[in-house]
Amino acid sequence: MSFEFLTMLALAFAGGMFLNVMPCVLPVLTMKVFHLIEHADSNPREHRMHGIAYALGVVGTLVVAGILVVSLRESMRVMWGSQFQSPQFMAGIVALLLVFGWNAVGLFEFSPSLSVEGGKSRYLDSFVNGVVASIMATPCTGPGVAAVAGYAFAADRPAWQTLAVFASLGAGLASPFVLVSFVPAIGRMLPRPGAWMDTFKKLMGLSLLGAAAFFFGVLMHQVSTESAGRLLMFFFVLSLAAWAYGHFATPFETSSRRWVIRVVLAGLLVVSGTFFLRFEAPSHAGVNASGFEAVVGGQINWQPFTPELVAAAREANRPVFVDYTAEWCANCKTNERLFIEVATIRDTLTETGVLPVKADLTNEDPLIWDWLDELGRAGIPVYAIYMPDGTHDLLPTVINTELLDGRLRAAAERFPASNFTEIAYP
Repeated sequence: MSFEFLTMLALAFAGGMFLNVMPCVLPVLTMKVFHLIEHADSNPREHRMHGIAYALGVVGTLVVAGILVVSLRESMRVMWGSQFQSPQFMAGIVALLLVFGWNAVGLFEFSPSLSVEGGKSRYLDSFVNGVVASIMATPCTGPGVAAVAGYAFAADRPAWQTLAVFASLGAGLASPFVLVSFVPAIGRMLPRPGAWMDTFKKLMGLSLLGAAAFFFGVLMHQVSTESAGRLLMFFFVLSLAAWAYGHFATPFETSSRRWVIRVVLAGLLVVSGTFFLRFEAPSHAGVNASGFEAVVGGQINWQPFTPELVAAAREANRPVFVDYTAEWCANCKTNERLFIEVATIRDTLTETGVLPVKADLTNEDPLIWDWLDELGRAGIPVYAIYMPDGTHDLLPTVINTELLDGRLRAAAERFPASNFTEIAYP
């Protein structure tokens, strides 16, 4: 095995570990740790079994994702997190988070393995949580994950290496919970069970509902306004069905009554889905009416990405700062809020005249993926400054304001605003 491959395996494991602290995954992991606290007096073997079940869910899901990448990459472009460009997939994620959130806050109680007695009844729960954690991790790109994705997604990469990288990423993602499950000393450091747990569980449930709200905000960028309104009504019906399940299908009811209620609620969801689920595409914006000023009204005046615009700016001797981003990318939005859309960068863009362009991958855009391919990146966020002489400056995935400010000023030193000409576009 080559040194590069071993390095990527280690980087994938470390990147997977880091994903646990990302806002996409943290609520799911916290709920599993909460489960250990709740059952602190259980047999240590049961704790280990939960750790194994969670790890199987995480690693198994990512290996399946790797198999899909291997089978599809010859015929189509597959990128890290690209499934979040599908509004149907996003709607499914919102629905899943709503169900998990309402379950945690106590609107209803549901276990996917009700037919199994004792502690084993929760092993499937741990497996499902591992699957959910893996899915929730994909819109996040932590340190090293972008490089790992680029390596694993390469069309000429041997299939076994791609699968090994995905498995290593899953092992890193699962490792914190597995460690807590297998090492009693760490478990003893956790707080003891008490009344605080009910409050904590509800707070975690609210965080999942907050994640559902975030992803619904993404959906609003992927579908028309009318479709978004219809989807909101479907999610209301789903929440109503969750309440009805918890209120009328309690364990105190007869088995036949519970099954009748389940069938009725399932039928309600099918009918409402048929009526409400629409995924009409939104209209696309053109060049900003305010022109090519870098900052307008105290905000960065982002231009929608087109290859023609970048070429026209280069012809006008003007560097172009391209932010490859998406509404579903939590890292992207965090970087934008903390490091890009700040006074320092706005002042620098105004002073240097570097043209800010946003390459938005909220919805599928093959042209943008082509440009990412040329940069050697298979996921976002990605930041690049394109120079008039045909070169580019590719910034690290992990940025800060000081780093970005320095790179923008370095580009301006090479291509000062005094040499700009008018941009001939459109």
